[in-house]
Amino acid sequence: MWLITSFIAAIIATAAWVFASKKYHTLLGGGTIGLALEHVAHQEIVPYFPYLTAMKSVADTATMLNEIATIGMAMLLACIAVWATMVVIASAIQAPAKTVARRTA
Repeated sequence: MWLITSFIAAIIATAAWVFASKKYHTLLGGGTIGLALEHVAHQEIVPYFPYLTAMKSVADTATMLNEIATIGMAMLLACIAVWATMVVIASAIQAPAKTVARRTA
C-alpha cells in the first residue's frame, strides 16, 4: 500500500511542477516576444547584416554585451521572482481547499 501512495504522491507532485513550469514558460515567452517587438520598434534589430545595429563598431559591441549582462540578467531574475511568487501564492490558495476536502471526506 505504501508503494501505491508514494506513486500517487509522486504523480501529484509532478503534475504540480508541470503546471508551475507552464506558467513560467508562458511568462518567459510573453516577455521574449515583447522585448523583441521593442527592439524592432527602436530599430536595434534590422533585417540586413549585421542584424544588430550595435555591432557596427567594436565600441558599440562592448556596450551591447555589457547591457546584455547587466539589464538582461536583471530582467531574467525579475521573471524568476514573479514566477516564484505566483507559485507560492497559488500553493497557498490551493492548500486550504485541500484541507477542507480532507475534512469533508
